Amino acid sequence: MNLAKRFNETWAETSTVVLLLVGFLLSILLFSATLSYLTVILAGLLSGRIFYLKRFKEPIFPFFLMILGFLFGYLLGGFWVSRWVVVIFFAIAFGVSHYLHTKKILVPFDGQGFIR
Repeated sequence: MNLAKRFNETWAETSTVVLLLVGFLLSILLFSATLSYLTVILAGLLSGRIFYLKRFKEPIFPFFLMILGFLFGYLLGGFWVSRWVVVIFFAIAFGVSHYLHTKKILVPFDGQGFIR
């Protein structure tokens, strides 16, 4: 089995591990609690957008796995922040982003009404 075929079959797991490591390294490198909370809020907003864009077009479980992989890595490396606050901020930002996309307040770049 060649490498390209193997990656094509396991891209979700590979991406999850890479995002777990990115989340871990990002949270270790941010010494300020304020920057850590801001970063997790931005990650939650981005995750809500990705979830909204992919929910009906592709199987959602691989993207859900990648989102949880990043969050788990971020929680593992978050020594200077409260883990509960990180989860709450991430969940609120995810929910707000998904709600704003559902109500068409925020639209994808390729949408008809992107530039108004």
